[in-house]
Amino acid sequence: MKKILLSFSACLMVAYASSQVICKGVSPSNIAGNYTFSWAPPTGGWGTPDFLIPNTFVEDTLMMVDDGTPGLNAQGNPVSGEGCNPLINNLTGKIAVIFRNTCEFGAKAFNAQNAGAVGVIVVNRNPGEWLNMGAGVDGANVTIPVVMLDFIDGMDIVAEMQNGPVVMFLGNKVGLFPTDGGLTPSTTLIPKQGGVVSFLAQNGTEFNFDLGARIYNYGNQSLSGVTLNATITSPSGSTVYNNTVTNMTLNVGDSVDVEPSQTNNLPQFSLSNYPTGRYTLTYTLTSSSADSDPSDNSLSYDFVIQDSLYTFANIDVTSGNAAPSTHYRPSTNNATYAICTVLKDPNASRIAAVGVHFSATTAANTVPLDGEEIALYLYKWEDNFTDLNDAAFGFNTLTQVAGGYYYFPSDLQGELVYGEFDQAVVLEDGVRYLACAQTVNLSLYLGFDGDRDHTWNYNWYAQPMSPIESDGAYFAAGFGADVPNGLVLRVIDANNIGLNEANTIDGMAYPNPTTDKVTVSIEGEGLANLTVTDISGKQVLTQSLDLVNGKSAVSIETLDAGVYIFNLVLENGKTSQFNVVKR
Repeated sequence: MKKILLSFSACLMVAYASSQVICKGVSPSNIAGNYTFSWAPPTGGWGTPDFLIPNTFVEDTLMMVDDGTPGLNAQGNPVSGEGCNPLINNLTGKIAVIFRNTCEFGAKAFNAQNAGAVGVIVVNRNPGEWLNMGAGVDGANVTIPVVMLDFIDGMDIVAEMQNGPVVMFLGNKVGLFPTDGGLTPSTTLIPKQGGVVSFLAQNGTEFNFDLGARIYNYGNQSLSGVTLNATITSPSGSTVYNNTVTNMTLNVGDSVDVEPSQTNNLPQFSLSNYPTGRYTLTYTLTSSSADSDPSDNSLSYDFVIQDSLYTFANIDVTSGNAAPSTHYRPSTNNATYAICTVLKDPNASRIAAVGVHFSATTAANTVPLDGEEIALYLYKWEDNFTDLNDAAFGFNTLTQVAGGYYYFPSDLQGELVYGEFDQAVVLEDGVRYLACAQTVNLSLYLGFDGDRDHTWNYNWYAQPMSPIESDGAYFAAGFGADVPNGLVLRVIDANNIGLNEANTIDGMAYPNPTTDKVTVSIEGEGLANLTVTDISGKQVLTQSLDLVNGKSAVSIETLDAGVYIFNLVLENGKTSQFNVVKR
């Protein structure tokens, strides 16, 4: 069965916003910049203006709505700010800010419009949860623009409103400024993965990627002397790539592609060797005239080369692992739902797959995750196809080579967790693999990275990256290539797999979860070395244990709340590994 895009989800990012449609903080500088958003289009039963028409926008000061209702909602925000009843404050000439919660979006917006508002920003109820804003009964009567921001972004803006006036721009900026060039994430070639495994990137023939971007002229005058520069810095901070395309001209409303198949192109990126650590790719756009809106003239993307994490998501600077920014599920899902990642490499036999990292939340966070079961799968994807355009492309021959289950030890809403396969599997060169985490809970949302847009990569390389499974059907682009899922495949050096299996013994710790101390219990006596790492692989504690009757106490009072991996090595060389949850 050939399926490309899962298009029936009501929880996906509503990415109506094309390159010229933006939601931008204008002032103060604390909130300046572009925000990820969805908006209520006239095609959805609303009477709202069409942002796809150039020069359709509103820019004004924000004001919180107040309908006089007492009390706080479940998120700790004033119920009066939900705007479900006629407003008691005057919003004339203001952009209304409204908390999402109990009543229809159309009713909220209509009440704000009746109070004089020129636009509406809805602050979503939960972090990373996106859905279509249904027009409801009153939406057709709403003639002002309505957008929705993520909970975290929205609350940051609400907090800034307490310090003074906040001005934002909502809409289409084409033709608004005299000189205005721009870049967009969806029309930019970026590093193939966020997490690159060092065993598969030993030189430029093994790891490389193409560079390019589409340059837009949003202004009402021609742009001349247009220059696109691309630089890549290494983990040491040195510049290892620096190339520029110069002297381009764009007429009003035009765009130009800078990519390998065009006259204007940038060389492929490759190095003779790759020191481990974080690399940063930065595109910078300039022209001979000062840009009236330089906020979209630069884009940056990281990739991290290390030993154990393979993912299309970003690798977070602080945690050293993925940090999913949003959680989705299909709206019509009735049975199983999985997020997956694809790996195919000519040198894959250098590594063994041992498990996956992922995150989950429940609807409105009202259903706890304690004890929730997630099934883990590693498949050989044996359909023989070249790329997504191949007639033989499909998900018809998936052969399971490893599996396992993860059980949430506590209510770890939105936290990245790690589940092991029942056995480590040495991968085969040139074979395509599909690693998945699957739920049967219809209230469960799985983690995605809303900050990394693979749209141009997906179209350029025409390869599956972050598929999704829903009720047994697989979708190569998931909810869209602009929101890769946050699944991380953990691997080890294949040379260590036999040694690890022969020397492994069972162990555990109790109580688990704990707040301060645990007792380690293992089949061994005498001295043992304990190393504790967080789920990103960062070492946070080392200690020598004296096992008496196979037991020893360990204090983890100094550690932050989270999931930790205990690794013990006994005097006889035997090892044990298990997870401990610190509340």
